[in-house]
Amino acid sequence: MAETKTAPNPGSEAAGDLAENLDEGQCVVFDLADEEFGLEINSVKEIVRLPDITPIPRSPEYVSGICNLRGNVLPVIDTRTRFAMTHKDATDQTRLLVVENKGQQISLIVDRVREVMRMDHSLIEPPPAVCKGVDKEFLNGVVKVDEGKRLVLMLNLDEVVVVDIATQEKKAQASAQTMDSASEDTALSEEEQLVSFRVGADEYAFDIDKVSEILKVNSITAVPNVPDTVLGLFTIRNHLMPILDMRRILGLPSLISERLALLTRFREEEQMTVTELQNRMGTGQRFTGETNPWETAFGKWIESYNTSSVELELLIKRLKRERSDLYTAVEKALALFETDKEAAAVFTNENVAPLFKTLEDTISTVMTCMEAHIQEDQRTMVVESGRMTIGYLVDWVDEVLRIPKSVIDDTPAMARSDRQELRAVAKLDEGKRLIMIMDESTLVSGETSKALSDMQDKMSGKGRVGEDDRSITEQSMDEEQLVTFSINEEEYGLPIMQVQEINRLSDITHVPRAPEFIDGMTNLRGNVIPVINIRKLFGLEDLAVDDRTRVIIVDINGNRTGIRVDQVNEVLRLNKADIDDTPSIVTEQDTGQLMKGVCKIEDGKRMVVMLDVSKMLNKTELSNLKKMGDKKKIAEKAAPRKTTATKPSPKSGESLSIAE
Repeated sequence: MAETKTAPNPGSEAAGDLAENLDEGQCVVFDLADEEFGLEINSVKEIVRLPDITPIPRSPEYVSGICNLRGNVLPVIDTRTRFAMTHKDATDQTRLLVVENKGQQISLIVDRVREVMRMDHSLIEPPPAVCKGVDKEFLNGVVKVDEGKRLVLMLNLDEVVVVDIATQEKKAQASAQTMDSASEDTALSEEEQLVSFRVGADEYAFDIDKVSEILKVNSITAVPNVPDTVLGLFTIRNHLMPILDMRRILGLPSLISERLALLTRFREEEQMTVTELQNRMGTGQRFTGETNPWETAFGKWIESYNTSSVELELLIKRLKRERSDLYTAVEKALALFETDKEAAAVFTNENVAPLFKTLEDTISTVMTCMEAHIQEDQRTMVVESGRMTIGYLVDWVDEVLRIPKSVIDDTPAMARSDRQELRAVAKLDEGKRLIMIMDESTLVSGETSKALSDMQDKMSGKGRVGEDDRSITEQSMDEEQLVTFSINEEEYGLPIMQVQEINRLSDITHVPRAPEFIDGMTNLRGNVIPVINIRKLFGLEDLAVDDRTRVIIVDINGNRTGIRVDQVNEVLRLNKADIDDTPSIVTEQDTGQLMKGVCKIEDGKRMVVMLDVSKMLNKTELSNLKKMGDKKKIAEKAAPRKTTATKPSPKSGESLSIAE
């Protein structure tokens, strides 16, 4: 990746030559627009091709974002923007200059690197007030080359990468402030906090105190001679953790077999539609099928289907197009039959039949792809049960919620099994939504518990993949937990302690004269809260709401607030050593303080920008949010209060997540 000329190492021949002639120096010459610029070679550490850049919301305009260069997180300055030049898209010649200034490494985007040039210091002249459109403050001088035919503008790095001192003082003051938190002990004692998940058509939940994290688990090591509910072992932070299949525990077929059976049924229904059309053409039999592809069970299923697999998602889109084409042809054949029966029959054979064959083949391809990628859509809930930590594979995790104890009933006697794995049933939405609350202590049978204990004892010597013999709980003291989410294809994270709840986006009521970044107010099980459109807050293009859109409920200076995000990814544990401080130049503006750090994951191949919701809004925006909160309280007093299901922040050391 590193490509060109860098400063000579001390002791090298080039360094010796440079020391011999103190009147000469070397500079790296590069192009910006039609001008040549130079930097002292001692300040240039490396020149590389332009890497992937992660944009940082609300950072200074001239900061393109941050990049990961072999494990080092560097701020990236768009030098054209810094010098008020016109924007230009990157080309094959675009390069990134990694420079060091006062002990900090920063990178500059330049159009092209020309050469490493020797220069005579005596030829450097002071810069004029404005030179080639660039302000004097950015220049150290001007070097005349080729008898004055070329001018190289020498950059003053101190000014190019300067961070406003006043801003830094504000940042220091802001970091010393702590969020005001109202006491809710009485309310919390009357509520339970749960993490809900789906298995089959039903909704279940664990107490949040028992759920330590939620993971994507793809590589499970099978173990012989264990109960069929045990899928195998998974290594997590140097410890072996058993993975149990919640579907097998509940006596349900596997998720893939259920999905394949569903697709087989849908394919048969599509065949029946085509057969009924052919009967209409041949015998005049009345057609009773559906002509709107999205009103069928298959159409509704496709519209609601979400997947983490890119390959499967592309196939689902193809399936939608092909079904639309098929049903358009069916509708056209039926209309043609009313005027020309013979032409309609020919059209059916030549158009409808081939379209169905194409659709049938695509359904088969979807089924094959689904078998290969099914685990990408499932999640494993890591649950503490006594002295054991067990991972339960579930279809997906739904939400984190807090509900009043008054809506929780004991499990009906007729619904209890011998093991009594259900301890209670929560009735939400006036009884229309039932959540079965699991008892993790009785979920695993005695036989399975003994098998797991024996398996871990046998594998304990093989299970370590490092030297750290601490328990998972002890290791968690050196870790940070994040709820990660996506905005504009970039990944961000919030510390788990700042997240109260995660929900689907319900109806939003527009509020007149509300700030532009506020979508409106939403009713969250009786609580009216403002919803921040984080795309608008970050100055990004808005995106239509879809099935992946989520609202993360947080507390911003005492105001319960929803943050609308494109999608929530997962709950992530990572070592605090893998979190770098935010580069100071990125947080130069007041709003840049919302960045709490940059997380390096998968050996630096993946970066997550960690945000701090307490710094998300400036004083004016906080004031506007408070005004909306005051209006909300007035409205709530005026209206009768319904039974609610609201949620607190997780307790220290606990984790929660939505990852669908």
